[in-house]
Amino acid sequence: MRFLLVLLLLLGSAVAAEIKVYTIVTGKVAKVFVKEGERVKRGQLLMNIDPAIYAAEKEKLLGRKKELEAKLWKVERDYNRLKELFDRDLLAESTLEDKKIEYDTLKAQLQQVEGEIKRVEVFISYTEITSPVDGRIVKILAPEGSYVNGELQAQPVIIIQSPSR
Repeated sequence: MRFLLVLLLLLGSAVAAEIKVYTIVTGKVAKVFVKEGERVKRGQLLMNIDPAIYAAEKEKLLGRKKELEAKLWKVERDYNRLKELFDRDLLAESTLEDKKIEYDTLKAQLQQVEGEIKRVEVFISYTEITSPVDGRIVKILAPEGSYVNGELQAQPVIIIQSPSR
């Protein structure tokens, strides 16, 4: 189930229950693919939240990743050269250790940026809101053009679940 601002009314055999589905993304509701009263299937696309702010963040992070990769390549090359000098007793150990620390620091920064890229990709996937159940749209609470803030407040759609057969 994708996170969304959706309020679901589930009508089982005898008991009605509400399930709130929230969004964790922020942005403009770009497109609503359903109308009030329409029947929907589980997994059906209900709406898209514009992923532009997350796509821009990803591009920025990809640029940072390339920068770090280039720096890492140079530092690794320099470290290997210094290691050769150290192995021939032509270099102080502290100089080699300093370069190793620089290498390890850049490697950690690169790993952090790669993690941030994965996080942004998850947010991008959350901009496509799908129905977690079969049912009928009762109310659309976040129409096209409105903004969602990702702060776990039910807003966009109310669905009444179809009884199981």
